[in-house]
Amino acid sequence: MDKLFAEEWLNKLKKYWFNKDIESAVSLFTKTTFYQETPFMEPYTSIDEINHEWQHIKNENIQNIEFNILAIDGNTLIVQWVLKQNDKDFDGIYEIKFNELNECIYFKSWEMVK
Repeated sequence: MDKLFAEEWLNKLKKYWFNKDIESAVSLFTKTTFYQETPFMEPYTSIDEINHEWQHIKNENIQNIEFNILAIDGNTLIVQWVLKQNDKDFDGIYEIKFNELNECIYFKSWEMVK
């Protein structure tokens, strides 16, 4: 994986998330077998569970989303993210792993309220 691919993938995620295009956002995770939005919850292991999780953005007032690539190590991407929604600021780190076909197979997030 190279930086250009990583930026393009993250830009898709940002666009779909900001526009509340749940179907397209979830399509980025069709090969994902480990999806965890916070270490305090059980990871999702199916696309149906991931789809269900994304449904919550329908009711969110998403004001800003930013991504900053911190590292690329082989097929693993480490990203700092910042989100402003419902007049609250959040930030955290993503660990995203891709297979040899550049499909997301692992997604883990750590977050905190600023």
